[in-house]
Amino acid sequence: MREIRRLLTLAAAVGLSLACADRTPTGPALVQAEGATAQAASPARGSAPRSLAPRQSEADGLIGTWGGMHVRITIGAASSILEYDCAHGSIDQPFAVNAAGGFTLTGTHVVESGGPIREGVEPVRHPARYTGSTDGKTMTFTVTLTDTNQTLGPFALALDAPGHVVKCL
Repeated sequence: MREIRRLLTLAAAVGLSLACADRTPTGPALVQAEGATAQAASPARGSAPRSLAPRQSEADGLIGTWGGMHVRITIGAASSILEYDCAHGSIDQPFAVNAAGGFTLTGTHVVESGGPIREGVEPVRHPARYTGSTDGKTMTFTVTLTDTNQTLGPFALALDAPGHVVKCL
């Protein structure tokens, strides 16, 4: 009985050492042999590249709905949508912050008017710069309409807050 147990233990040890040999995809990459390179025979070498999930960034924690008085921002992975009393806007790039939580992002700001939207009448759009800072739970920002140099705000928001926006009548 002891002899069988020793043989099974020995077989398991040999099997593990073969599984972890340098001929597996997880083994060492290249071995130098007398001036020539020899590759480990591995099914992964020469195979097609595969996609990897995108890396997490600090801005990924900002994705979601932020709300405050007269403003709401929905931050997505590639862009953000803003709603204000009598206006709306967009940030047409990922919401990136620096190490201190500051940001300067570009997008648009659209002035709304009360009443029905008239056919053939285009809303007034302005290129905009959104500047502010966040600690990951609260945010403060201002909007500068870059074509008129008009500044709106500051606005204060909190993550996962619905915001209080009243649309024009």
